[in-house]
Amino acid sequence: MLAALVLLNAVELVGVLVVGPGFWISFAVTATLLIVYVVHLRARAVADRRRRRARAREAAWLAARQAEVRREQARRAAARREAQRRLAAQRESVRRNAMGLDRPADLPQAANGGSVSYRRAGGLRGRPYETGPGSHSA
Repeated sequence: MLAALVLLNAVELVGVLVVGPGFWISFAVTATLLIVYVVHLRARAVADRRRRRARAREAAWLAARQAEVRREQARRAAARREAQRRLAAQRESVRRNAMGLDRPADLPQAANGGSVSYRRAGGLRGRPYETGPGSHSA
């Protein structure tokens, strides 16, 4: 459209020079149309630039929020891993205590090279077999 208006204005200027002053009226009309069209194109370019800047700002804001969310997720994952590591260490400690592996080396059985029993300390649970099935009410 712009090229057509420029070409039409050029042809009318040639008409003014070659044919006569009657082409000034049509030249004024097409020149006005050309100026209005250029102003319209400029307004569209400014609006497009504003839209692109707004989109870029929104994209930057969104990227910043996503980065913040990713950092928070990474922090939570690290905290979960640390909690799991502590829980595993605590379980291992409880297991070792239950098996008697964390006892000091100055115990008589360990110092004399005796055998280590994995039986729980504290005696038997329940009642002995020798008491028989009917002696529980005595």
